[in-house]
Amino acid sequence: MLGNNFIIIPSIRSMKDFEHALSAESKYVFLSEIHIGNLKVMVEKCHSSNKLVVVNIELIGGFSADQVGLKLLKSFYNVDAVLSSNAMKINIAKSLGFKTVQRFFLMDSRSFDSTLKSLQTTKNDAVEILPGPIAPQFIDAIKKVRNVPMIAGGFVSTKDMVKELYKAGFSGVTSSTRDLWKLKLTTK
Repeated sequence: MLGNNFIIIPSIRSMKDFEHALSAESKYVFLSEIHIGNLKVMVEKCHSSNKLVVVNIELIGGFSADQVGLKLLKSFYNVDAVLSSNAMKINIAKSLGFKTVQRFFLMDSRSFDSTLKSLQTTKNDAVEILPGPIAPQFIDAIKKVRNVPMIAGGFVSTKDMVKELYKAGFSGVTSSTRDLWKLKLTTK
């Protein structure tokens, strides 16, 4: 899903950042906190800027992330990919033809064990690990269970942190920090 180059994906939490994301280096835009009423126009603008749209189905205001809602995202809103922490919803989205990113919050050893179990049964195309600052210590164990592109997100706010995640082997990061969206990394 992500390709071979490390990417910094704009994560849009506010409409004031949306236009800036359209000029970012990444071919993806993560719409993290949006309202269903704005989604169609935002997707159209992303597509006209040659961006693929990934929506966090758990953070779309006015939307139900059931099978009918997911079908609407595909057929009416023309969303390219979905992000969710719910394994069942990821599998449903995958069966509907979406590219999928499964999000994991690593808070303690129990959440890490749950992550490893979920990876065995979920049909995701990529994985996002949060929070970003601790993600490098888990990448090898996760890749042993499921070797898919991995991105880190959450608290990714400095160039040094992006470089550390790049060196750790991540395929990319998600960040709401605009200053990072045009950053290019060339060496590991």
